[in-house]
Amino acid sequence: MLKSLNVAQSGLNASKIAIENVSNNIANENTPGYKKRVVQLSELELIDSRFTGRGVRADTAYRITSQYLYDNMMNENTKSNYYGAVSKLVGNIEVMFTETDESGFSSDLDRYFQAIENLRTNPSSEIYRTTYKTQGQVLVDSLQNLYKGIEKEEELTKISLEENVKKVNNLINEIGAVNQQLGQHVEASNDLLDKRDQLERELSQYVDIEVDRSNNEYMLKVGGEVAVRYNTNIREINLVEEFSPQVDRFSTNPATGKPGDLIGENHDIGIGDKISYKFNNEYEVSIQIGSNKYTDGQGNEYEIDFDGDGVADTVDETNYIRALSFAVNSHPKISEQVIAYNGDYSVDKDGNIVDNMGRDEFLLLEARNHGEDGKFQGRIVVEEASNPTVQSSNSVLPTDLVDPAGGDITINVPGVGNKVFPVGPATTYQDLINSINADPDLSAELNGSGNLIIGNKSNPSEGITVTDNLTTSIGFVDTPKNNDSLFRNEYSSKDGEDKVYLAVYDKEINIKSGILKAQTENLTTSSPNNKIIDYKEKLDNFARSLSDLFDKFVKTTADGDYIYGHVASDNYTGDREIKNLNLFSGMDVMSLKFNADAVNDLDQVDLDYMSTMQWKKDIEFDGFAQDGSSINATSLSEFFQEIRVNISSDKENNDFLFETQATVFQAVQFKFEQLTKVDPDEEMINLMKFQAAYTANAKIVTAVDEMIQTLLGM
Repeated sequence: MLKSLNVAQSGLNASKIAIENVSNNIANENTPGYKKRVVQLSELELIDSRFTGRGVRADTAYRITSQYLYDNMMNENTKSNYYGAVSKLVGNIEVMFTETDESGFSSDLDRYFQAIENLRTNPSSEIYRTTYKTQGQVLVDSLQNLYKGIEKEEELTKISLEENVKKVNNLINEIGAVNQQLGQHVEASNDLLDKRDQLERELSQYVDIEVDRSNNEYMLKVGGEVAVRYNTNIREINLVEEFSPQVDRFSTNPATGKPGDLIGENHDIGIGDKISYKFNNEYEVSIQIGSNKYTDGQGNEYEIDFDGDGVADTVDETNYIRALSFAVNSHPKISEQVIAYNGDYSVDKDGNIVDNMGRDEFLLLEARNHGEDGKFQGRIVVEEASNPTVQSSNSVLPTDLVDPAGGDITINVPGVGNKVFPVGPATTYQDLINSINADPDLSAELNGSGNLIIGNKSNPSEGITVTDNLTTSIGFVDTPKNNDSLFRNEYSSKDGEDKVYLAVYDKEINIKSGILKAQTENLTTSSPNNKIIDYKEKLDNFARSLSDLFDKFVKTTADGDYIYGHVASDNYTGDREIKNLNLFSGMDVMSLKFNADAVNDLDQVDLDYMSTMQWKKDIEFDGFAQDGSSINATSLSEFFQEIRVNISSDKENNDFLFETQATVFQAVQFKFEQLTKVDPDEEMINLMKFQAAYTANAKIVTAVDEMIQTLLGM
């Protein structure tokens, strides 16, 4: 009987503990991170000969969880927060581009074009002239306000990133502290495990994490790198910013060997040729072969002394790169923003830059301010004084026959005399070229277009006269001079870069998702997912084309055919007047300026040209000449509308991805919480079950007590 009493007592104790666990579950139903507990009941082991058992015991209370669902939930949470952060950023920018019928940049652009049209109808009206000046400045201010708004969002993103990195490190340290407490227990405390899970879940909002809990050990990785190991090894995440300068190389891309000079590759530089470097469509310097002075954009002349010996250096075909570098570095405004070098420089043991001074290499320009803040755009313009060579009118192949009927070609070389080259029925153009090149005073070749070019080898600056005595005339003409704009070698040049990344012990970590991923990639200029730089570049392209179109033009026919913009006009070699408007300068939004003083010099021809801009549908926004080479040409108004559409499309796409990912996360979270969260109905059933068990065991105690009393009373 006493043994029965012990069994009932164990049942009372086990039921009491189970009821206490139910009470604890109900009390923590709304506690963040709490996972319901279940008391583990087991039969007491037999230690004697009885066969009815010794009762029950409550071993422990364990948490209900699923590591598989939990890890998946954290992964989906990280992705969901990534799309949410991107959607928020793009949404903030989309608000900046909101317009009404009367306000917004589109309305400002329409009013600008209307001001041009009004002034065109009455060029002498001071009211219309003043209105145009006002609208020109309003257009610049409106465009710059949009750009500044994006830059403000960029600045806020950077501030938020810094704060979020601090939060991540706080969470990492808290997880380490929890691990330290867990290390002081023989068996892990449920409340500490719940707390650590909650911290991991919070951390997964910001970065992708991996947690390894195998073999009763603990290791947490952020972006594949260990951040917490055991309870003592804790590594904080560092925010790193690196800035590299823009480097423009005007060089060639040889298959082997060192890069060459892009100018010399495209032009046969000679006496009188003018070479200019134009910076941001605002400043320029020019040198001329045969002169010892350079000029700035206002026509001021300054001596060239690139070797620093105090004696002016005369520019020739062997030193024009060094002379142009000297001019760039001597210009007070250009040199504030870039440094020009003669080819790739070296650095001595003391860290000093050593430029190449022995011979010309190629023009290299490096921004003084590193990163995106130092961006610039420059180009080289070559204006040939003359081209002393002659060329054939028709394009031919090397294997083509010169004239099946035969004859000869006579070439007069000044100071030498006539040279006659026979042409037989089987003579090909390659045979003729070989024959001419065998003469020490002459050179011949086929150019890329298949024209036969003949020049004076002994005196390249002197022209020659060619007469063909052939049945089928070759038709030699003077080779037209070649004015050309040369742009940097995109293959070897580099844009200024802002690189923002996370590191552990100076080692970059590759985060795949989360809030910090969204923020770092929108602050790294080279990231293909950087929405901020994408929108800024589109606005810069708009400003660049606006500045180009309203700077120079050439009216080529009386019917109103034009060469548009300063880049195309600089390449013009005809006899028509190049008209200088000088209304806008700058090559990006923040360098864009409106020159109100230039409005006073506008005439009817200028205004007729300007009025075509509103309806011009083939404007190119690639930064090169308006020459019809781009397949993405459109109008100024439509290009800006495309920017707005792109922003709205990005917002819509990210919202869709965010909503889809949020649905996936919620589905996994629901399954996990269905398993782990406290269910009040289930707990009430458990309460009644264990209460009934307690009552039943109490009745057994009462029954045994009555039996004992009966025995004692006998």
